[in-house]
Amino acid sequence: MLRKKIFQQYESKTNRGTELYRIEALSDAVFAFSVSLLIMSLEVPKTFEELQSSIHHFLPFVATVSLVFFFWYLQNEYFRNYGLNDGFVIFLNLSLLVLILFYAFPLKFLFAVLLSWLTGFDYFHEVTVLGKTVLTQEEFPQLILFFSIGYAVIWFIFYLLYLHAYRNKSKLKFSLYETKYVRSQKQDAMVQMGIGLLSILFAWMNLPIWSGFCFLLIPLWLLIHNYLFKRTVKRIGQLK
Repeated sequence: MLRKKIFQQYESKTNRGTELYRIEALSDAVFAFSVSLLIMSLEVPKTFEELQSSIHHFLPFVATVSLVFFFWYLQNEYFRNYGLNDGFVIFLNLSLLVLILFYAFPLKFLFAVLLSWLTGFDYFHEVTVLGKTVLTQEEFPQLILFFSIGYAVIWFIFYLLYLHAYRNKSKLKFSLYETKYVRSQKQDAMVQMGIGLLSILFAWMNLPIWSGFCFLLIPLWLLIHNYLFKRTVKRIGQLK
């Protein structure tokens, strides 16, 4: 478990998240249902050409499922680390599930568009043979805006979840390291949300390229965030 890897010998003696709440069971079912919908969207190939097409469609499928499971992992880690199950947490989790279900198919569309540009493969052959346009240059800023809003809102939900856990640190009997960790999670969620908001601003200004570049800040921020947290943990260890 990530929490054990982070805290190691400094881990809190208080056990949390040992009970599986009904909201967690519902969340697991919704995440699984989202993946099932994506799987059912894949048709059984009838020719070798269709098989090749299915293989190419595997990339946007994997990208979409990976992102869905990433948010599932964050949500699962939250319950394991903090074990909170009050009305506020339930409301935020339901909001998160609604967004995951709503964005599942559009997210696959976005990854297919991006991979089409990167690889040159036509992921929309069924549409293009009919003479239809998949995405116009004028529609691209709207597409980026749509997903930037979703990205910002999802991280805003996680920020509220981490903030709620931090406000309950006395009740949960956080160790010093756990207090620093939940602060770090709050900071991460806030910056991730800020990246989404910056992308929204550029998309609204009809600068989709700059809007897309905003998401390239994510890996840079993750490296900075990881470095800052390790430095914090090292400082706390020196106080022992």
